[in-house]
Amino acid sequence: MMKCGCAAQGILTSKAGVKFDPPIPSCLVHDCYEIADSAPDLSGRMAECTYRPEGHAIKPSDPESLAFFEYRGPGSKWATDYCKCGYTKSAHDKPHVKCKVGGFTPRGPHERDTFYCGCHGWD
Repeated sequence: MMKCGCAAQGILTSKAGVKFDPPIPSCLVHDCYEIADSAPDLSGRMAECTYRPEGHAIKPSDPESLAFFEYRGPGSKWATDYCKCGYTKSAHDKPHVKCKVGGFTPRGPHERDTFYCGCHGWD
């Protein structure tokens, strides 16, 4: 797991079921290259497809078997670095950002994590 909460792209398996070697310790979504000191507790957590939430492709959270997995629970980047208005914490320092909740307010943990199920293809 990366510090941003995503699974490192290097631990994903290819369609042939072969692990990438050597692993690529990075997150393409958040441009993160820092590996987390410890993995979050995923016991009982579920993940949904990023593109088709609300009941589509809901599976148990597992960074090793779900493509582009992102943890969104307590302490995650999603919960702590994004405001309820949708902007990041650092964006609130920019004069053009108009926060609709009156200043940076962390959105807090989400009940589900996310991944990509392949619903829009793999190429």
